[in-house]
Amino acid sequence: MNQEQITAKLSQINSKGLEASFSLSEAALENAQKLAELNYAASKDVLVNAQDGIQQVLTAKDPKQVTELLNAETLQAAGNQAVAYQKKVSKVLRDSNKEFANVVDASIDQLQDGFQDWINTVAANAPAGSDAFLSSFKTVYGSALQGFEQFRAASKEAFATAEKTADQAIETVQGQIAQVKKAATPASRSRKSA
Repeated sequence: MNQEQITAKLSQINSKGLEASFSLSEAALENAQKLAELNYAASKDVLVNAQDGIQQVLTAKDPKQVTELLNAETLQAAGNQAVAYQKKVSKVLRDSNKEFANVVDASIDQLQDGFQDWINTVAANAPAGSDAFLSSFKTVYGSALQGFEQFRAASKEAFATAEKTADQAIETVQGQIAQVKKAATPASRSRKSA
């Protein structure tokens, strides 16, 4: 095997890596667009609801009507919107993580296969007497391939942590909504009985 053939093999491996990078970039842009659309829709909903709420407050005849407008059900509805928004964002992030994980797995597999093919080709065409060099060469690339497996494991762990964090955020928001509703309910009952 001559230098041109070795260079061609390495170039082929690099082009597969670039293809994976482009694929990840496209996925990142698509997910950024999905998040932007979610943010736009959520912002629009918040503004519409705020405008409705302000209109109701402005048309209230006395302070009692204003306090009745700001009751636990209103807070519950706002909280439910926040939870729904968080769930949509979490879904986009989960889908994005799955897609990214699949691309990472496929890329690692391609790189491992490409490097192994390249090493086998170099070894098959090595000149006589280069056994010691080939042995150390295979050891170095074996270590590099193990590094890919460590990266794969670390990225899977990072994705799992991100999903767990998103779930915890949703649970926290829901817990806070429940506390606000619980705290507001006795107050609204005492106002009604007075």
